[in-house]
Amino acid sequence: MQNRTVLRADELLLGIADRLDAKHPTKPVTQPLVLAQALVVAEELHGPTEAAEDAERAILPLLPAVARQTRGEYAVQLRLAAKGVAL
Repeated sequence: MQNRTVLRADELLLGIADRLDAKHPTKPVTQPLVLAQALVVAEELHGPTEAAEDAERAILPLLPAVARQTRGEYAVQLRLAAKGVAL
């Protein structure tokens, strides 16, 4: 399952970015919000399965650090990370 998870990392990052942009993009982003969104997006892609848990664990190290920024600004960072741009 590890290889399949790696192949979908960009999809997971983009899914989180889309969710953050969709609701209140001008509000501050928080670490708990980002972590919750990672699980939600993983479960949307894999269902509530072990594969979703594996995907969530794999994506966590790829998430940019949360600083003082809006959800929209963080979404931009996620999109860049999905493209492989080092931040």
